Amino acid sequence: MGLILKSIERQVWESFQKTIPLGSLFHRWEWQDIISAGFGLQVERLGIFDEAGVLKGLLPLAERKMSLLKLAGSPLSGSATPHSGPLGDVPMPEFLSALEVYASEKHIDYLELGLTDVSGKDGLEKMGYTVEELLTLDLPIPKDEADLWSGLEVRCRNAVRKAEKSGVKVVEPQTLEEWLEPYYELSCGVYRRQDKEPPFKREYFAALWQNLYPKGDLIVLTAQYDGKTIAGMIFPRDRNVGYYLDGVSDREYNKVVPNNLIQWEYLKRAQAMGIELYDMVGANIPSIAKFKKSFGSTERKYLYAYRNRTMAARVGRKVYAKHSETIKKLLKRS
Repeated sequence: MGLILKSIERQVWESFQKTIPLGSLFHRWEWQDIISAGFGLQVERLGIFDEAGVLKGLLPLAERKMSLLKLAGSPLSGSATPHSGPLGDVPMPEFLSALEVYASEKHIDYLELGLTDVSGKDGLEKMGYTVEELLTLDLPIPKDEADLWSGLEVRCRNAVRKAEKSGVKVVEPQTLEEWLEPYYELSCGVYRRQDKEPPFKREYFAALWQNLYPKGDLIVLTAQYDGKTIAGMIFPRDRNVGYYLDGVSDREYNKVVPNNLIQWEYLKRAQAMGIELYDMVGANIPSIAKFKKSFGSTERKYLYAYRNRTMAARVGRKVYAKHSETIKKLLKRS
């Protein structure tokens, strides 16, 4: 069976996505608007059709020019999108063949894919992709708050109690203006401490709010201590799946453990909203994985795969891997 990739309209896209049982935030039409505004990407919203012209799946494909190279990915690295890839009942070998035809027609030098599970690994490797198995953490949300609390590890429950006793207050802003500037400053501080360029601009956070909050699909929580914002986290959702998208904090206040309290307050809200699964998005840094596991989450493997389609892409990836921070700084100044 041959498959064809071609652009489709918003109504067709959204109607198809409603047929998928679980939520899929990173395939939503609005998500493509968010990463376009936040990272300057061009996103092609492609339908995956069979030979009879029946729509079988969706593929958001983000594109970026870097020097003379054309990069494309679903998702593309650096777009705050942990996974994406084809959505729907699409056989991987046929999909990859169709993607290769599309990439040739569009003169794409480099491709990336991030898939929510590991079932397509063999097919990717046969098509010349380099494949890595990564980890995220999932937390099923029980119906009862007592069960939710008992699912936390003892050290996590103690941290929540300590934050409350220390006087940390969790606030849920109702407008963009309430949280954007303090959150952005904390975000910049996190990366400055690592001598890295902040990956997120104000435009990204604003686009998140403007595209998701009016639909009831975004919660932002901040922690206040002695009248100061010391931490914050961003939690979008798609239907019955919630996500931990981003978090920042001032390490000077680690002693009052605000992050544990924010997560706990979110879990209670998620439960009240009817969210059934909480995707904590990433567990590949040991210290972060340890924190996320303390809430009772379990590991799930997913795939990151990339393919250099041209010699120029192979050389370019090696250079970027060696000098990525310098290149990011130069791109920001340009």
